[in-house]
Amino acid sequence: MKLSHDEQRILLGIVDLLSQRVGAVPRTRPHAYEDLAKEAEYRRFTLPEVERSRTADIDLMREHLREGAGRWQLDEASAMAWSRALNHLRLVAGGLLGVDDDSWHQRADEQTLATPEYRMFEALGLVQDRLVHVID
Repeated sequence: MKLSHDEQRILLGIVDLLSQRVGAVPRTRPHAYEDLAKEAEYRRFTLPEVERSRTADIDLMREHLREGAGRWQLDEASAMAWSRALNHLRLVAGGLLGVDDDSWHQRADEQTLATPEYRMFEALGLVQDRLVHVID
């Protein structure tokens, strides 16, 4: 994986900013049941592991970004962690934007497309696309 110094700095800023919102934005909270009692039980058993896993993925990506010189040799496990971290962060940005389906972009107004959340959403998507090409 290769990023310019500016891309690395910007991505680290996005990670630091959006990671604070993981779990707080509705799209980033796992949901399995409409029944409140079943949902509470589901969360009690799954939420701690989900949170540990998300935190580990994002922390690994953050560590690489802080220590790297814009180029990383990612093994399969690290590449998958980056991919999951990017997805977690895109869900935050998308949740803040109100993204609810694939055609959302077509309905978004100019004001929404000019927001920092949209720019972060797009930047994370570009990095995710690069990562997918590297993995292939």
